Amino acid sequence: MLPLFIKMLPLFFKVLPLFIKMLPLFNKVLPLLIKMLPLLIKVLPRLIKVLPLFIKVLPRFIKMLPLFNKVLPRLIKVLPLFIMQLPLFIKVLPLLIKMLPLFIKVLPLFIKVLPLFNKVLPLLIKMLAHSIMQLPLLIKMLPL
Repeated sequence: MLPLFIKMLPLFFKVLPLFIKMLPLFNKVLPLLIKMLPLLIKVLPRLIKVLPLFIKVLPRFIKMLPLFNKVLPRLIKVLPLFIMQLPLFIKVLPLLIKMLPLFIKVLPLFIKVLPLFNKVLPLLIKMLAHSIMQLPLLIKMLPL
């Protein structure tokens, strides 16, 4: 036991300054941790059940970290916009939930029609552009 202790001593001295720096933060967080302890005890069995899945997913998560680091700045930019829209989303959510069964029924039909829509879309865009170009002429013809 003593040789192991002697081996670990340099590591202990490396970590000690970091531990001392974090002590004030720990003192702030400790009351919160004590408050959360009953909840933690309640959730612990579930956490233990999920642990094997977490261990299974962890390598994939680590592989995706570089991508996440690229996307993170964009997410931070969009987050305030998302938060601003949250009240509206909460208002619309019950309606979205009600419409979900209908959406599931219509989805296969939509998937069947999508290739046809992709063929027709360029034509629709051309017609819209033509209509917009004709708009000044139509406005001139209107009796004022």
